[in-house]
Amino acid sequence: MLMGREPSTHEMWKQTHCRKGSRPLDKDPSGSSSLVSEIDSEGNIQEENLVWVDDRAEETWAKYKGYLVEKYRDEPPKFDQDLWKRAAGGMKKGKVYGLGVVTDSYVHGSHDPEIEKLNEVIKELVKEKEEDKERFNGILTELMAQRENDKAEKEAILVRMAKIEALLKTSVRK
Repeated sequence: MLMGREPSTHEMWKQTHCRKGSRPLDKDPSGSSSLVSEIDSEGNIQEENLVWVDDRAEETWAKYKGYLVEKYRDEPPKFDQDLWKRAAGGMKKGKVYGLGVVTDSYVHGSHDPEIEKLNEVIKELVKEKEEDKERFNGILTELMAQRENDKAEKEAILVRMAKIEALLKTSVRK
């Protein structure tokens, strides 16, 4: 631990995918100091003059950094496996470039963006269902109240009709 701490995922990627002599933790050939130019506020090494082992390593890193900025703005996490998977071009034969074998618990886990989107859709559908249920319960309550009013009106009409019948019977007898 050259820095007095474990290197970040970002530092390890650069250390393992840049050519010897340009890596951030390599020793300077002229002395015993490292090639670290400065350390940022989060303790990550800021380096210059990286020479990547191949274009894919550099392109994947650039895409990943872009995705981090797009998703998290100024406060990215230590590592976002979903964004890395996206930057690396997804899974091929159970492996993700730079990560190796990815377990099924990750592939089918709740951190998958597709699953997160589906979970949001499900939450929205459940919310709509609850709103519909409340609305239908309101309609049902109104219908039940109307039914009771209709029943009371019917009973009142029957009482009036009975009175009219009684009057008619008494007037016909006279």
